[in-house]
Amino acid sequence: MRTLRHARRIAAKDLRIELRTRDILTAMGLFALLIVVVASFSFPTASEHREEIAAGLLWMAFLFAALLGIGRSLAMEHEHACIDALITSPVPRESIYLGKVLSNLAFVGVAQLLLLPLSIVLLQLQPGRGLALLLVTVALATLALVGVTTLLSAMAVNTRTREAILPLLVIPVAIPVLIAAVQATRIALTGGTLGAATPWLLLLTAAAALFLLLGLATFRHVLEE
Repeated sequence: MRTLRHARRIAAKDLRIELRTRDILTAMGLFALLIVVVASFSFPTASEHREEIAAGLLWMAFLFAALLGIGRSLAMEHEHACIDALITSPVPRESIYLGKVLSNLAFVGVAQLLLLPLSIVLLQLQPGRGLALLLVTVALATLALVGVTTLLSAMAVNTRTREAILPLLVIPVAIPVLIAAVQATRIALTGGTLGAATPWLLLLTAAAALFLLLGLATFRHVLEE
């Protein structure tokens, strides 16, 4: 309980700062919006594979928006020496990681709430009965992506070329998550059943649990490097 209490306070601090500056949400939202709007002009609406293309496009936008936002979140902590204050405080290192995961989930979630309906309209998608499956897929995949990206961003933040290094660290690790997310999203967009998407959802659940446990176990050592 003590760990979660400190994590909520760290997340609340990040959210208060973002409400004042709006730096992270603005950058994430504009970047993801640009991808979807530009793609919508060349999107093959009459193609029989349009749902597969849309699913890949959607997760490409989500991934790069998350990389941009989470990378900026940790960079701001480093630039203002806030991370040093957290390290020297008696707060458990696990709380710092969970707090960052919670705030990053909020940032990415807000961007997705704005982007997902817009993507459905611009790309002329009709999820219909697959909407609930789509939302579950987005939630599980986002948790996995945020968990691993927060950890790897803390590793990259002390390097001089952190903006270039972070995608190189995250993308290879996140490939299984992206494949599962794209496949489950495709099933949702084509009106498929939960049973058809269950293997992909189980993979996303396992990845989210694995990345979160890995972050909790190793974040202490990452901060001390």
